[in-house]
Amino acid sequence: MGNAIIRKWSDKTYPGFEELKNYIESCQVIQYRNDEVHRDDDGNQVIWFKDAPGGDPSREMEVLLNVPKYRHFHNLMPAGTDPVTAFCQLMVLRYRSQLNLDNEFGTYLIRFHVWTDVYANKNEAQLSQQVMFSYSVGSNKEKFQTIICL
Repeated sequence: MGNAIIRKWSDKTYPGFEELKNYIESCQVIQYRNDEVHRDDDGNQVIWFKDAPGGDPSREMEVLLNVPKYRHFHNLMPAGTDPVTAFCQLMVLRYRSQLNLDNEFGTYLIRFHVWTDVYANKNEAQLSQQVMFSYSVGSNKEKFQTIICL
């Protein structure tokens, strides 16, 4: 039998993670629609997110990537953290118990089933120094392995 957790990399996390985790949890991590986050260790061996209803299944992830709280938390993560990894990290922190990760501590390689194509769109007002980024999510939902701290 497999597992959504592919490998434990270390008993430790990166410097500053505990403080970041405590801060994020004190601010109430963003919530996925109807708490539809699941862990499948038998079939696909992934952590997965329920598709949004209607014609745009990736809509829920796209909405979350564009809320101020997500942007704030993503900016506090290590430089170079991509939006999909940041999303997965936040969801694991939010749904740790629901995903049966309460007894896991350290750094892990985990497999998710998630929309992997995320585009940053730059909206720059003419004659202004203000730049705003918005994210859009493609339709490509697939298995995605990333390193997550718990």
